[in-house]
Amino acid sequence: MATLQKLPQSRMLVLLCALWAALWEARAGQIRYSVPEEIDKGSFVGSIAKDLGLEPRALEERGVRIVSRASPAQH
Repeated sequence: MATLQKLPQSRMLVLLCALWAALWEARAGQIRYSVPEEIDKGSFVGSIAKDLGLEPRALEERGVRIVSRASPAQH
C-alpha cells in the first residue's frame, strides 16, 4: 500500500480506469454456437441461460438479445 500512496492522484486514476476497463472487457463477452446448416428446425443447440450462469427469467429482465444469423464479417 505504501507504493500506491506515492503515486500522484492522476496516475492512480489512470491505473484504476485501466483496471476497470480490463475487468469490463473480461465480463462483457459473446457466446457463439456453431450450428450445421443441415440441422433440423427446432433442434436443441445449447442452454444460453446455463452458459451465462443465469436463471432463464433473468435473460428477459436483463434485455438479452439473441442474434440468429452472422453478419457478413462473421463467417
